[in-house]
Amino acid sequence: MSAFIEALRAARVVAVLRAADEAALAAQLDHAVGGGVRALEITTTGAGWEKVLAAAVSSAPAGTLVGAGTVTTTGQVEQALEAGASFLVSPYRVDAAVLRAAGDTPFVQGGFTPAEIAGVAALPGAGTGVAKLFPATTGGIAHLRAVKDVLPGVAIMPTGGIAPATAADWLDAGAVAVGIGGALFREPVESIRALLGAVGATGDATAGGTAIGGTGDGTAGGTAVSATGDASAGSGSGA
Repeated sequence: MSAFIEALRAARVVAVLRAADEAALAAQLDHAVGGGVRALEITTTGAGWEKVLAAAVSSAPAGTLVGAGTVTTTGQVEQALEAGASFLVSPYRVDAAVLRAAGDTPFVQGGFTPAEIAGVAALPGAGTGVAKLFPATTGGIAHLRAVKDVLPGVAIMPTGGIAPATAADWLDAGAVAVGIGGALFREPVESIRALLGAVGATGDATAGGTAIGGTGDGTAGGTAVSATGDASAGSGSGA
């Protein structure tokens, strides 16, 4: 098992940040890190995403996974890596040129059928052995179980429409971690911390680094990152 997969398994929950602009993304970042989330996926669909990603890399607690989501072009790969992303995520299998541009950076690509998931998990690179099940709630937990039955060796991260209240069920069904978008940011910081404790996330997200909005108000307990937006804004589809 790769170190990246082990880190995903320890984090248990990946916060998927998706919003229209930099301020709203920054507010989501503050909220997620304030809640103790140890894996952050900042999607490329919002203006200024690369700035928020760079801010997360420089300010998030030590050991936090910070990556870029909805990465589908070589240009986005280059921007994400320049900003310091430690992993990349796409909603589907990307072109070979995009994968080559990522080099050894773990690249979690999406699939839905067993063939698609096995295909992306087998691609060369540091992310070998991991895939994203997307959209997760289309087939539900029963679909994840069925895929895991035939692909027990693949680390699968379901994403798309997952509610925080069902995270434990997805993990119990065999997910290495779950990606949660907009619904996560509608939860109070205290509820996010309780969720992470309930699913067995390891590590203290405020230890060994600078918390970003550590009390959830975007200012106290750490260095706020332009938290002027609404943390609940954004589609939350998790792509």
